[in-house]
Amino acid sequence: MPLLTSDWDEFQDWLTRSGKDILIIAGILLAAYVLFRALFPRVARAAIMRGGHPADDEMERRANTIIGVIDRTAGLAVLLIGLVTILPELGINITAIVTGLGVTGLALALGAQLLVRDAINGIFLLAEDQYRRGDVIRIADVTGTVEEITLRRTIIRDDDGVVHSVPNGSISVVSNYTRDFARVNLPVRVSYGEDLARVSAVVEQVGRELTADSRYGPLLTQSPRTCGVEEVGESGVTLTVTAETRPAARWEVAAELRRRLADAFLAQGIRVPFPTLPGDESSRQASPAEGD
Repeated sequence: MPLLTSDWDEFQDWLTRSGKDILIIAGILLAAYVLFRALFPRVARAAIMRGGHPADDEMERRANTIIGVIDRTAGLAVLLIGLVTILPELGINITAIVTGLGVTGLALALGAQLLVRDAINGIFLLAEDQYRRGDVIRIADVTGTVEEITLRRTIIRDDDGVVHSVPNGSISVVSNYTRDFARVNLPVRVSYGEDLARVSAVVEQVGRELTADSRYGPLLTQSPRTCGVEEVGESGVTLTVTAETRPAARWEVAAELRRRLADAFLAQGIRVPFPTLPGDESSRQASPAEGD
């Protein structure tokens, strides 16, 4: 290969004949990729956001997800085109390389099938908008926040901070916890003998106060309310308190709702059942307001 020769004159001759072609090819590919990165995100974002509200966070995250995947795919395509185009200019016979890869590919056919399956499934996941970056989902028995999506895999970080790499081909069911809206279903257990109408009134009051709160009000799309008796159990009566929230706010709202209900029940003297210790039946219906 000319680049490996020790003859300086021969190297200069090769540089004159082929060096300019390599620079031109590399320059064209680089310019095309830069132009693509400058124009495509704007065009794609405008097309995806068409008909949506400019401040729609959901559509914005969908646009970012699709643009990121296509950008990485385009970068890989430019790299492959560059290698196939420039290698012959360096005196490398790509026909032999392609033939060798073909023979090797027979041994890797099974792996290739898996890659193709991952890529095809990834295309459908993106086209059907099943989830986006930042969504909380459950796939392949893994639950967490989507950090990255490619045509081959999805990267998820769970509540413990563990990162999971899930091949798209292994995804058969997607459970999305943060799409459009979320619902808080909070079981609230009170002791026998409590006036359930009074308990519901306290819950409604807490719901109104939470809705009027400057921090939590914007996170709610429907105020907390009781949905009746869910269970008549051994230690008490269980009511269901529900609320609708913005997609990613369900856990924050649920935690604050629990705290406010606990404070309200304590202030109003509403009894809740305590765990019964062996041989201690007196603690079954203790009131949080009774200190002695």
